[in-house]
Amino acid sequence: MYAVAAYLVSWIGYVVVLRRYFHPLSHVPGPFLWSVSGLPILYHQAIREGQLMHMLPKLHAIYGPVVRISPNEVHLSDPANYDKIYNVGSKFTKDRGFYGPMEGPLKMPILLTIKSNEEHRMRRGQLNPFFSRRSVLDLEEIIWAKTRMLCDMMEAALDSDAKIFNAHHALRAFSVDIITEYAYARCWNQLDMGDFGAGYQEAIRSIQQFFPWFVHFPFLLPVFGAVPDWLNVWLFPPFRKWSESIATVGTAVTEVRKEIALDIKPSRRTIFHDLMDPPALDDDIEGKKDREPLSDDAVLADAVNVTGAGAETTGSTVGRALFEVLNSPAIYARLTKELREAFPDPDAMSLPALERLPFLTGIIKEALRLNPGLPGHLPRTVPPSGPPTVFNDIAIPPGATVSMSAWTMHHNAAAFPNPDVFDPLRWMDDDADRVRERERCLAPFGKGSRNCLGQNLAMAELYATVAAIFHRFDDLGVGPDFGREDLALVELLLGYHPRRARLFRIVRRRDVKEDL
Repeated sequence: MYAVAAYLVSWIGYVVVLRRYFHPLSHVPGPFLWSVSGLPILYHQAIREGQLMHMLPKLHAIYGPVVRISPNEVHLSDPANYDKIYNVGSKFTKDRGFYGPMEGPLKMPILLTIKSNEEHRMRRGQLNPFFSRRSVLDLEEIIWAKTRMLCDMMEAALDSDAKIFNAHHALRAFSVDIITEYAYARCWNQLDMGDFGAGYQEAIRSIQQFFPWFVHFPFLLPVFGAVPDWLNVWLFPPFRKWSESIATVGTAVTEVRKEIALDIKPSRRTIFHDLMDPPALDDDIEGKKDREPLSDDAVLADAVNVTGAGAETTGSTVGRALFEVLNSPAIYARLTKELREAFPDPDAMSLPALERLPFLTGIIKEALRLNPGLPGHLPRTVPPSGPPTVFNDIAIPPGATVSMSAWTMHHNAAAFPNPDVFDPLRWMDDDADRVRERERCLAPFGKGSRNCLGQNLAMAELYATVAAIFHRFDDLGVGPDFGREDLALVELLLGYHPRRARLFRIVRRRDVKEDL
């Protein structure tokens, strides 16, 4: 027994010395424990519920712009390095050790987890046409119809006996209803549900809590994959909601497939009718009419990705924008004035015209800065062949992992003085160079060929909802007992509010019982 203990202690000591002093990254500054073990990341991600994104700026304040945060990973804070890693044509690939294990709980490879840049380019190329700016503008009718419905429901709730509107779940249901209408020609109508589809939204969140465990203990993956779903549900109760959400998406795909077999055409173009029936593609749509149909697994993976990706992110960012406007009478008054002067008739609002409003745009950008959908570190592997890559005079060898995070970029004090303050005017600065520097630091959707597929749709939803709500209502307030601490962001994979956070609700200001 003593021999075994002595062996383990010796082995641990050997690994610690090797990683700290003889590792190819031993010259990179960083805290001792982080440099010899992945446990600090696991602790801040899994045990402290997504606090890693908040720890990284603290580490950079101590160790500089290049910090070793695990035995084989370096995190960077200098925005000048971002394009080296994430730009179009970059040879840096997604770190398999980070993204691969996500396929365990997902039980399928989705666009986010594909390591090969070439494979990703081909897979994404089939989806890109549906999310181009032109395609999103073609959806304006749907977007505005859902926006009017959202506003009508808000007004009805505020005029009811309850006098309060559950904005948290409604904003997320709004996004789900738009994408399901576009994806399958079958809206899930979560806005009509009493709970606004809260169960589906919880399923998207709950599955992400497994990711850190699979990343740090990959030997669990084969076990998880081999265990039947019913047993996974018994062992991990949150998996039930995820399984149900996969089944719901699968049913939607099956219905589309049946319609294609019966030659039933949708009333308007949809994502999955076109993907599963390539000959139906118009000549002007990128993707080639003679391409091979996708496999059943690939279609389901794309459906899960398309349907779930925006369920939390856009709604969360809209919620941040609404809170900040409601919390500042000056911002509220200026935004309402800008909207009503530009559009005396609210039915005349259009997405291209809204994008030209400077104050509204400043509000949207600040909401994205403080509430990015992907706030955390995004690991990439340094190209295995070729010389080391130099970041801030520190050479990082081939095969090592480097990462940057939107949260750190968005809180760069040089670009964003008082970075924790919501200030739309910073985007209207007379100094064009300063604004360009801020734009360079803004990466809520990522950048380059791996940026968020649904960026154009998300921006359209942001502009439409914020504009419609504040054009229509000038007497809204934040619901009782809700404060800025409830908007704190944590990193699962997507950005979420903490479990303990109260739900964002809206009231009329005359119904608020305390001074906001």
